[in-house]
Amino acid sequence: MVTKAPTCTKADLRSLIDGLYFDASSPKEYQDAALLSILWYALGRASDLAFIQKRNLSVGSGNVLFLRQIRAKTSEEQGLSLFPDKSSFIMCPLHAIAMALAMQTFPVSSVLDLDHLSGLKVGDEAPATKATPLTDALVCCSDDDEPANATPEATSPRRKSTPLKMQRYVNRVLKAASARQADAGVSTGLSSHSFRRGGAQHANADASLRPQWIFDRGSWNMTATNKAFVYVFNTTNEDRKVSKVLSGWKSNDNPTIPSAATFDSAATTKSRRLDRMLFASSLDLGDASLIVNDEVADLLVASLIQHFPEVNERYPMSPYTSRMRMCLFPLQVSMPELLGWSVELKRQASEVREEDKNLHT
Repeated sequence: MVTKAPTCTKADLRSLIDGLYFDASSPKEYQDAALLSILWYALGRASDLAFIQKRNLSVGSGNVLFLRQIRAKTSEEQGLSLFPDKSSFIMCPLHAIAMALAMQTFPVSSVLDLDHLSGLKVGDEAPATKATPLTDALVCCSDDDEPANATPEATSPRRKSTPLKMQRYVNRVLKAASARQADAGVSTGLSSHSFRRGGAQHANADASLRPQWIFDRGSWNMTATNKAFVYVFNTTNEDRKVSKVLSGWKSNDNPTIPSAATFDSAATTKSRRLDRMLFASSLDLGDASLIVNDEVADLLVASLIQHFPEVNERYPMSPYTSRMRMCLFPLQVSMPELLGWSVELKRQASEVREEDKNLHT
């Protein structure tokens, strides 16, 4: 009998990622932070993360970051929306992805440099396996991944590949991060399954979301689920509602994604040169599989600009902070100038949100 993993709450997620940023000494910690963030916001399995490619990031209507990923259990491609977190850059999935890409030291096709983090061969296809159905209500989400404490005989040789390596890697990251943040009250015993359950339960607490929408975002197998649930595949609009709630918004809010489009021409030119420098391992390369498109780069660098004053204050000696300063210097962008850009991005977001609230009243 396998004991269910405890739920990773959003407060747990914040503490874990904050600890990784605070103690960062190399690009690895930023990759780990993005890994945990995507795992929670995508309601994902650890095995899914090996298949997130840079070319599968795009900007959807409304300037929303759109992520296409392959669900390893079903080999199906799924599209997910990601919004900035309302309350903190620490928990923002866009900012976590942007920092991870900014800290990549050489070109790779995946968003997360898993080849070097866990010894995976990301190009190798993981075999599709039969999914265990979601047999409990959402509030008691079952873990349909391979159990973290599965015995060796329970694992067939053909499955001893990417999925299991990813679970083990995530569990190692969690063990170390949880130990460092023990005084912050992080839940004990967290595993790779905890994030999938935690994100689902967080979304389920919002009465405006239908359980079916949450099931679909998490790609749960519904074949043996209680027939009282009428399963309907999400539209893009429905998935956006779930994503907004996960990021701290109301499902009908219209969050503004950071954009430098309204900067004056000189500032726009500098910001685009900045993204070329920060994302040198993901732009202007001959191989299309190694790059993110320009719209994605502009969106992500705007997120980094918007939050850099906070990052600089909280983690002044971190590798990422040093890298940002090194990129700003040849562009002759001073900290006061960058602060002005940040204030402008926050002002834009604040104005649009207030206007949308008035529209809904």
